[in-house]
Amino acid sequence: MDPNNPYAAPQVALIDKQAPQKLPGWSAGQLQVLGWLSLATVTATVVALIAAFFSGGEEASTAGKVGDWLGTSSTMLGCYLLLRFKAFLEQRFAATKLTASVYLIIVTSALSEILHWVWGDAIFMRLGWQAMIYFGLLALMGLATIWLGAMLLKVRDPYPAVRVMAWLEIAGGIMAATVILILLAIIPLLAGTVASAVVFFRGAKELEGCQAA
Repeated sequence: MDPNNPYAAPQVALIDKQAPQKLPGWSAGQLQVLGWLSLATVTATVVALIAAFFSGGEEASTAGKVGDWLGTSSTMLGCYLLLRFKAFLEQRFAATKLTASVYLIIVTSALSEILHWVWGDAIFMRLGWQAMIYFGLLALMGLATIWLGAMLLKVRDPYPAVRVMAWLEIAGGIMAATVILILLAIIPLLAGTVASAVVFFRGAKELEGCQAA
């Protein structure tokens, strides 16, 4: 083929899908902070689980109080980070249809934390209406997490970490929706949070490259 032929089809991609681009309202420093906060959430959740284990189920103990407060704090921080993650994907990759699943996760997470503080051990004493409501919320949160994972798989040309997070969210959501495997669901969901941190750090690196260009 004649390389000088003006009518020839281009031999290279016209658009670099992963090329650094400016994102109004975002900065490399902001994304780095979000990445570190995501890792802090994972650390706080692990510490909360360890504290809960050593409390022996006694919420009045020091370990029990530490576990409760850390658990609630990490949940609220996680909700904020999920909102920022959604906003970043929408601007960087023109992601759509994330809003409903994200807000459903936030609402069910917040309600489950509130009920845990209000009802305490009464939730787990017997299979009554309190337990049914609480575990129903957890199941709904699991379904919302599966929904989010499915929507993340539809994001076009994302970072590899987005795909990884999508599958981890689906796996964790399935476990959470069963309620029986809710404790095991923590593993893929925490791994998904680590993947979201990688996304933030990757975005920060792109913006740094944009500023240097």
